Amino acid sequence: MKIQSNPHSLRVRQFVASELFSLMLDVTAAYDSPGYRSYCVLVLARHARLSTCQALLIVDREIQRRKSASARSWTVFSASVGGAA
Repeated sequence: MKIQSNPHSLRVRQFVASELFSLMLDVTAAYDSPGYRSYCVLVLARHARLSTCQALLIVDREIQRRKSASARSWTVFSASVGGAA
């Protein structure tokens, strides 16, 4: 039995993984701006053909993931800098 992948979710994953949208999400996570967040939601909804509710969930999940990843990297960075002195 062959497992079929959903072309809709594949399209969403490819768009979220694209370099430009990834940069938009990084900026949104860094500045925590509602304007940047809404722009990301609208762009994702349009290009991936999603409802805005679904796009909002995806964008919020990605922003939270990026915020936690950047917090971890700053912790490692500050520990390494402090030990170098």
